[in-house]
Formats: sequence, C-alpha cells, structure tokens
Amino acid sequence: MQLVGISASVVVGTLLVVVLWALRRRLRARERDLERKAQELAVSRAAEQRLTEELVDARRAEEEARRAKAEAEAASRAKSAFLANMSHELRTPLNSILGFAQLMERDVSLGDRHRENLAVICKSGEHLLGLVNDILEMAKIEAGRMTLADADFDLHGMLSGLSEMFAVEAQKRGITLTVEREPDVPQLVHGDEGKLRQVLINLLGNALKFTPRGSVTLRAWARRSTGIREGGTHDGATAGRARVSFEVTDTGRGMAEEELAELFEAFAQTASGRRSREGTGLGLHISRRIVRMMGGDMHVESRLGRGTTLRFDVRLTLADAGGAGLSAAPRSRRVVGLTPGQPRYRVLVVDDRWDVRHCLLKLLDSVGVEVRSATNGLGAVAQWETWSPHLVLLDLRMPLLDGYEAASRIKSSPRGRDTVVVAMTASAFEQNRSLAAEAGCDDFVSKPFRDADIFNLLTKHLGARFEHEDRLAASPSAPAPAARSVDLARAAAELPPSLRKDLRRAATRLDAKAVQAAIEQFRPEDAELAGAVAELARGYRFDSILALSSAEEEEPS
Repeated sequence: MQLVGISASVVVGTLLVVVLWALRRRLRARERDLERKAQELAVSRAAEQRLTEELVDARRAEEEARRAKAEAEAASRAKSAFLANMSHELRTPLNSILGFAQLMERDVSLGDRHRENLAVICKSGEHLLGLVNDILEMAKIEAGRMTLADADFDLHGMLSGLSEMFAVEAQKRGITLTVEREPDVPQLVHGDEGKLRQVLINLLGNALKFTPRGSVTLRAWARRSTGIREGGTHDGATAGRARVSFEVTDTGRGMAEEELAELFEAFAQTASGRRSREGTGLGLHISRRIVRMMGGDMHVESRLGRGTTLRFDVRLTLADAGGAGLSAAPRSRRVVGLTPGQPRYRVLVVDDRWDVRHCLLKLLDSVGVEVRSATNGLGAVAQWETWSPHLVLLDLRMPLLDGYEAASRIKSSPRGRDTVVVAMTASAFEQNRSLAAEAGCDDFVSKPFRDADIFNLLTKHLGARFEHEDRLAASPSAPAPAARSVDLARAAAELPPSLRKDLRRAATRLDAKAVQAAIEQFRPEDAELAGAVAELARGYRFDSILALSSAEEEEPS
C-alpha cells in the first residue's frame, strides 16, 4: 500500500510538472503574441502618423497649387490685356504709315524716284507688320487662343493669287517662280483659307529670300477620300474630304544636317537666317502649329548648297459649287474710280484718331465715294440718323461711346438693319470679332488695312463696281524685270573678284555709304552698271544688289 501511495504521488507530481510546463509555454507564447501586437500597434501608429503628415503635406500642396493656378490665371489675363493693348498701340501707327504711303502711291504726278521711295516705305512697313503679327501669333498659340475660321473658298484661285503676289519679287531677283497644280486638286473646298495662305506665304517668302539664283517651285496635289476601300470595306476616313499636299522647293543655299533638328523651334534661325538679319525665327514654328491644327504635319529635306524642300499636308472638306464666293478683285491692278452709272454711295468713317479718319476720307473720296466722319460713337449715331449712310466703318475703341454700343444702337432700329456696319480694330485677338458680331456688326476689318480691303468691303456689301488701272500696259521699250536682273548680273560678273566682294560685304551690312564707295571703284570701267547699282542703293534694294554676286564670295563670319 505504501508503494502504491508513493507511485500515485509521483504520478500526480509529474502531471503537475507537465501541466505547469504547458501553462508556462502558453504564457510565454501569449507574451510573445502580445509583444508582436504591441510592435504592430507601434508600427501602425507610426504609419498613421506618417499618413497624417502626408495628408497635411498634400493639403498644403493642394492649396499651393490652387494659389499658383490662380496666380497663373491672373498672369495670363494680365498678359492677354498687355498683348491686346500692345497690339493696338503697334498696329495703329502702322495703319497710318501704310495707309498714307498707299495714298501717296495713287498720286499720278509722282515721279519714279518718289514711287521707289514709297515702295521702300511700304515694304518696310509690311515687314514690321509681319514681325508684330508673328510675335502676337506666338502669344495666341501659347495662350491656346488660336482657332480655325473655316469657310468655303477657291483653292485654285488662292494658288493663282500667290503666284501673282510673288511673281514681281521673283522677277526682281532673277529667280524662276513656278506654281504647279495637279489635276486632282479640288477647286472648291471648306477650311481656313487665311491660315493656309499664311503658311504658304511664309514658305514661299523664305524660299525666295534664301535663293540667290535658280528657281522656286510650289507644287500641290491631293488624295480624295470616298470612305470605301477597293474591296468594299470602309477605310475609316470621311467621304467628301481630301488630303491636300503642298511642297515648296528651292535651289538656294540649303541647310546643314545639324540645323534641321531645330528648324521648327521657336526663335531658332539657321545660319542663312542670321546672316540675313531679318525675321524673328517664329515663322516656321507658327506654320507647323497651324498645319497640325488643320490635321497634317510639316517636314523638311535639305542639303547645304543644294536647296531645300518643305512639304506639308492638310485635311480639307470638299465644298459645293454654289457655296463658295469665287469672285475677287484683281490683285495686280489699282482701283481708280467707281464704274459709271452707279449710285452715289455714302460711307461714314468713325474713329477717334485723326490720321485714320483722314486716310480713309482721302482714299474713298479719290474714287468718287461720298464720305463723312465722326470722332466717337455718339457722333456716329447722330450722323447715321441725319445722313443715312450706306456703310459705316466703325472703330471699336473710342471715348464717350465705344463702337460696340454704337453698333448696337444703330442695329436696334428697323432702319439700321439696312445699314452695313463694319467694325475696325487694331487688336489681334479673335474675341473682338465675335463681340463685334454680337453687337450687330456685319463684317470686321483689322488694322492696318490696305486700300484693297476697303474697296472689297464696298463690293461685297454694297455691290459697288470699280474701274482699275491697267498696269499690264507697260512701255514696250522697257526691259522686263527678270531680263534686266540677268543683264546686271552678267555685267557684275565681269568685275574683279575683290570689287564684287566689297560690294557684297557692303550690301550685307546694309551700308549705303559703303555700297556707294564700292560703286565709285568700278564706275570708270562700267558707268552703266554703276548707275544701275547706284539706283538700287538709293531705293535700299540691298537684296537685289546681293543677287548680283554669288553667295560663295561672302567672307566667312
């Protein structure tokens, strides 16, 4: 019995030890679990702290971004206001310069010398206007305010007009200008004629500027879409549309391979462009942006000394034959008066600037239009009520009563609906056009305007017909400009190389005195050539003087 008791005690003790050991293991496991949870809690609290800090930082960043956006919008509004004011301040004097120069050109008593001087003024004014337009166009692109103004137009007529526009300049430079149009190019299309013309003018102008001799060629071809492939499946394109391609090729100086990469960058100029000291380096950048807005792209191929080819394409919609106005005033002839048998048209000119009023009064009076003027919107309304003009040329920015309110008052009456109101502004932004239309204006003209713009308005809205000066009836004894340029170039080629270098160096620097000094060096040998070059120098035609010698003769810079 004693042994049994001892055994039972041992068993109980052993069981107690086992139970205690198990309890101890469970306790240690529980302690480890608690420690792990405590660590996880600490990590979670740290993560929560970081999240809170990140949330605070995000809210702070969001607030800063909101504040930066507000400041950027305010800066953009200030920039737009500044550009609008600068546009007005720059274009207004240009309007007077070009307007009065055109008025003086109409004076039949002027001699050839004065006409040449006026041509220089007009060319310089047009060049300055082009620079201003490039800067403002770039600002509109940056602000996202450039839009397309699509309308029906005659594509064939536009290409013919470009050929006429650049023919004289090409002849002066002794360059062959060719415009080739494939038979598949549609005539009547729907798109932004103005911006397409702007691109082509830029490319043709550059090609002529950087081609001392040889040729410049504009080619156009098209691929029309029917919407159906040969197998009868749809090709994904829209029927009634055409992709029209244009290519301007010259035989000029060309560009090095490293220059092509930055050709379309803003304010970038090639070596030839820097030597010419003309332009802003924005023309091709703006042109490519316009082409991309019109659904295409622009590419360039060039080799140094072997010419350049610029190629682009745009998408245009085919227009109905009856939808486009095809009539246009002749580009190459000057208006000399109204065709007999027409009514006595009355035009009211409203502008707060004397020079603008005086220029338009003289221009319209010179062709037989009855014209009066007013200096502000109140005067415009009063003149309209008492005189009943057929057409009102109305400036938009004026004291006392601006053009918008004056147009609204005139157009609000039944009698005013029969009066044509044309808004005039020196601002470059399209919003003025829409605001003028909302005020009731029938049309819109931007300053500076040309005399042809004013006559076209009278033709468009009043049906006025004009007689034009026939410039084609030139004296049969006078040599053609192209032939005369070739004769001068041949004569200049006979000069000693040192004299040709001196002449080219002086013309490159636009230094009239240095050109005259170079002329005096070869006057004894060739008085006729000296007189012709001196005449070019007096007309500041340094481009024509440069065309008399080879670009390879220029001193390296």
